[in-house]
Amino acid sequence: MAFKCKISFDDITYGPVTDEVDKLVAITFAKELTDQGYRRTSNAFCTVRRIDREDWVTVLAKERHCSIADFYDVDGSGISDRHRDHYCRCFSKDEHVVHPSIVRLIPSY
Repeated sequence: MAFKCKISFDDITYGPVTDEVDKLVAITFAKELTDQGYRRTSNAFCTVRRIDREDWVTVLAKERHCSIADFYDVDGSGISDRHRDHYCRCFSKDEHVVHPSIVRLIPSY
């Protein structure tokens, strides 16, 4: 899968700001961000975000005009990752722009 990157090196807010990044350095930064709860939200703009508040389900329920219980799966497995992804993409302010070789190693929801 080929990524089309729409950022310049001046846009990077976290990690190395060089043309080439060593694979070990990329893996280290990707693991660090993943352990902190960040997930990939944009391949083109190399952004990663995480849930930035404890009451994110309440915020999402107010925005969608529904109950908090509507976000839970019927099988008892908890809140679906698609709701977490939607919150991160639309409401989270905790965002970093990283090098393209790092963003490829960070999982999405």
